[in-house]
Amino acid sequence: KCRTRGRLRVETWRNMQNPICRCSHGAWRWNVSEERCTEIIEMAEGPSVCARHGEEIRTPPAVLEESAYGIKMWVDKPFDEVLASTRRALSGEGFRVAVEMDVRGMMEEHLGIEYPGYTILGSCSPSMVRELLEIDKDMGLFLPCNVVVYQRDRGTVVEAIDPIAQFSIAGDHGIRDIAISVKQKLQDAINKIAAGLA
Repeated sequence: KCRTRGRLRVETWRNMQNPICRCSHGAWRWNVSEERCTEIIEMAEGPSVCARHGEEIRTPPAVLEESAYGIKMWVDKPFDEVLASTRRALSGEGFRVAVEMDVRGMMEEHLGIEYPGYTILGSCSPSMVRELLEIDKDMGLFLPCNVVVYQRDRGTVVEAIDPIAQFSIAGDHGIRDIAISVKQKLQDAINKIAAGLA
């Protein structure tokens, strides 16, 4: 069981050369040669204690996490600070935030419930928009590219939609090349946030 929360541990062994310890609040890489967990590879809610071996491991300032929908990074910083950094990083990569949805404020105002920090940034690159609409005017249905920033018990998550997956339904016609370029810019923006450069 997880020593921190007492929940049943679920371990995933991707292969014997790259085993992963996983529980309800994170995942750690098992170092075969040192016979201990040495690296956090996914942060969920909770402290940085390996669930399988009970060892305290230094939490890195940022961890790239797996996502079914896009590019996802956990950052060990407060929500408001990461949100401001995300706006700056997107601007630095040529994106304009066309729409901003404060989910926490919406929940409190319309439903009367408390909700952790969660903001959706509808972002677009003007040059990308021009290229897409020149190919197909209906591509506006796929815009903007959403970036979400949300609060956890510890730290904040930044996640950007994968434009390759987002635009795949439209077929190719030169659209994939645009999507690859946009994905790289989004990745660069998230990397800057993680490195404290935005």
